[in-house]
Amino acid sequence: MEGYEALLERARAKLPEVKVGGERFIVPEPDVMVDGRNTVIRNLGPIAEVLRREPAHLIGFLAKELGCPGVLDLPRGVLKSRVSSEAIQQKIREYTEKFVVCSECKRPDTHLQKEGRLLILVCEACGAQRPVTVRRVVAPEKPKAPVVVGEVYRLTIEDVGRRGDGVAKKEGFVIFVTGANQRGTSVNAKITKVLGNNAYAVVQP
Repeated sequence: MEGYEALLERARAKLPEVKVGGERFIVPEPDVMVDGRNTVIRNLGPIAEVLRREPAHLIGFLAKELGCPGVLDLPRGVLKSRVSSEAIQQKIREYTEKFVVCSECKRPDTHLQKEGRLLILVCEACGAQRPVTVRRVVAPEKPKAPVVVGEVYRLTIEDVGRRGDGVAKKEGFVIFVTGANQRGTSVNAKITKVLGNNAYAVVQP
């Protein structure tokens, strides 16, 4: 009959290997190449595979966070702007913390699932669940122009531009007036175009 130690060793030999810590979870560094005005991540597909996430989800996150359009050309991902490899690497780390790693056991064995409008990160190792909060970027509201195309306004010419047009202002809005080239005069000006923070007008009789 086998002794206790021999039985224990035999039992241990039959146990599956248990991997501890995060040694097996190594996210590849992004292989970045600048091509004209674009930045190409040549190994985006393999990175997404290690993270167990859809490449479209990853490139979408990077594009939103870095403020530029992004497209897939698997295994590559293309950002329509010049972005440093350090910035991309930092954003991939943030993506991993937010969408991959369990906040309880710190393991990457997770998946995403939708529950109504919520996106839930579910850990397959410890069973923990947490909602993934996505930061919403609100674009600053453009100031409304104080003038309307086709309308006539009484304006005072404050300066003359290089092309000889008068320069007037209304509520801080710069208006270039064709046909008015004398500082200090007041004219009736019909708005012909509004662009950004400027407007263009012509003198009316």
